[in-house]
Amino acid sequence: MSKSSIYIILTLLTLSITSVSATLITDEDFTGGATGWSNNRTSLILGDEVLGGFNLFGAVAYAEKTFSLSGNQTSVEINLDFWKGDSWDNERFIVEVDGNQLFNQPFRFYQGTQIAGQPYGNWHELLVPISLNYNTTATSLNVKFHSTLNQYAADEWWAVDNVVITDNVSAQVPEPSTLAIFALGMISLVSLRLKK
Repeated sequence: MSKSSIYIILTLLTLSITSVSATLITDEDFTGGATGWSNNRTSLILGDEVLGGFNLFGAVAYAEKTFSLSGNQTSVEINLDFWKGDSWDNERFIVEVDGNQLFNQPFRFYQGTQIAGQPYGNWHELLVPISLNYNTTATSLNVKFHSTLNQYAADEWWAVDNVVITDNVSAQVPEPSTLAIFALGMISLVSLRLKK
């Protein structure tokens, strides 16, 4: 087998594909509390324990937590359920990750249905699933929830639940066709050796 054939085989061996696997960083449904959050007060909505809620998270309230990452990831995925409660009048719920606003959306009092909080006419609650992706190779991740509410939590409030964060770690994995070519090359080398 010529030197050029060997170089071709070695070159083909270096070809690879990127495989991405997800690692769970946290899965918090706040059953039993909110350990590690800067504001860890919880309440019940429909029998489910949530972070924040009626009479707890209104004007100037926020909750944040820092999570450890491997540093081998290329991105993280953040999923959560957001509860909007009572008299929101175009105020915004905000999710920040490492100081970057990834979610900033306004809500109105009439959105949703009456579930919790004040039972006034059309002051309703709304459950909003939020899914965010954030590119990072850092070894930590700071997640912060807050709003632009300007009244007390007995009038307008928010809560979060089911916070799930996963990181996406990339790894170089040989392509199956590359392995097959390698095997054929090795067989050729052995057969040439045996013929001599």
